[in-house]
Amino acid sequence: MSAARRALTLLALAGLLGVLAVALLGPLLAGDPERIVDLPYAPPSGAHPLGTDEAGRDVLDRVLAGGRELVLVPLPATALATLLGVVLGVLGGYFGGVADALVSRVDYLLLGLPPVLVLLVVVNGWGYSPWTITAVVVLTGTPFVSRVTRTETQQAVRNGYVVTAFAGGHPHLAVITRELLPNIARPVLADFGTRLAIAVTLTAAVGFLGFGSAGANWGAMISENVEGIRLTPWGVAAPALLLGALTVGANLGLDRLVGRVLR
Repeated sequence: MSAARRALTLLALAGLLGVLAVALLGPLLAGDPERIVDLPYAPPSGAHPLGTDEAGRDVLDRVLAGGRELVLVPLPATALATLLGVVLGVLGGYFGGVADALVSRVDYLLLGLPPVLVLLVVVNGWGYSPWTITAVVVLTGTPFVSRVTRTETQQAVRNGYVVTAFAGGHPHLAVITRELLPNIARPVLADFGTRLAIAVTLTAAVGFLGFGSAGANWGAMISENVEGIRLTPWGVAAPALLLGALTVGANLGLDRLVGRVLR
């Protein structure tokens, strides 16, 4: 890896860790994010370093309090989508035949679903909750993981070590867990960063569109404060920068980190 790529990887990972720290620990440091402290869109001051929002609430307090949900919901949802995708992809790629045909048909069907449209339908129909967001992430992310896993599995099956292990009398489960999964882990884990970035974006979009839970939320903050961006930009800029660092760090940083660890 060149010095420039190494620096970019470290920067992305540092940004990701920094945003995770703000999201997870911020609520412990924030004051009351709903308390009105000044006039709407007041400029930054010593008491309020990022100014106030459209209702006169402290932007810094709302930034500190508004990111936890954008981490705690997408992360397990992405992990579940990855797990299901790996199971389906391995079944189709390893056993072939009817199993492969069924997995392929399901993948092609779900790949055609626009994630934002699915999000709107599910949230409008069942309301907002961590479970509905998880359902959207799993429904739209699983086929991508399955496709990556299936392709890598088919390539691995054609390699001699899988055939040799199976010919040696090892059961299918042992061949899959001992020989196959370690050899397809790198692309699957690298794809995890992309799935996580998309899950964060979908979760933030819920708040931006006004369907999220009550309280501070980085996505909702962007939507709420966009009209006053010329008066004080931090109500939009701060959550937007944090969301950008989170998605880029998850996508680029995890991809590069996995490549270095498993190369």
